[in-house]
Amino acid sequence: MKLKDIFSDNKTRVFVVTDQDDVDELNWTIEPTDLDLLPEEENTYYVKALQVSADNTSDCYIGIMTPERIAENVVKRLPNGQVVAESIYDQEQTVIPAVASECFGDYELYYAKENPQIGIDVLKDGLKKAINKNVVAEDLGYILRDEKMNEEAIEAFKISEQNGTSSEYIFLELSRLYRDIGHTENELKYKQIFKDNGGLE
Repeated sequence: MKLKDIFSDNKTRVFVVTDQDDVDELNWTIEPTDLDLLPEEENTYYVKALQVSADNTSDCYIGIMTPERIAENVVKRLPNGQVVAESIYDQEQTVIPAVASECFGDYELYYAKENPQIGIDVLKDGLKKAINKNVVAEDLGYILRDEKMNEEAIEAFKISEQNGTSSEYIFLELSRLYRDIGHTENELKYKQIFKDNGGLE
């Protein structure tokens, strides 16, 4: 099927691009997958997404290149039914994927500042389904940290710790979060783990 027909399939959450030879991406060929999360393989995917405002969301799709997890395009249906492809940088409201990712990338892909809970809910749902729980947990942890939800952020980063952190800096995050809630013993413990794993402040 063509990308311009993507709204005709409302069950699929992740589509893979199989042919992108056309200069107009709406004419690219896509195939539905049964994936519930964005996989690690090198590919271009279009995934269900949400355009977020303070009090509601609207459905769209976002193009993501993996494994770098680069998002540049948004496919939307206008009120008149026309399907358009636009740059993610031209959007007035944040667009975030409605599916979590099993490949690492910038957590802000899921951070809709207009209503952060939307991205938090997407990631919590993804955490239940993920094999690479550390990836989803870290995306979640960073958003919770930014939202000053420190105890929930600790829980998320601890899931990453249990499943293999992406880097020693997760231990530094834990140290700082424990500092912020006044748990000096854990603050010092994780600062030492950070250093033991090669961390330099």
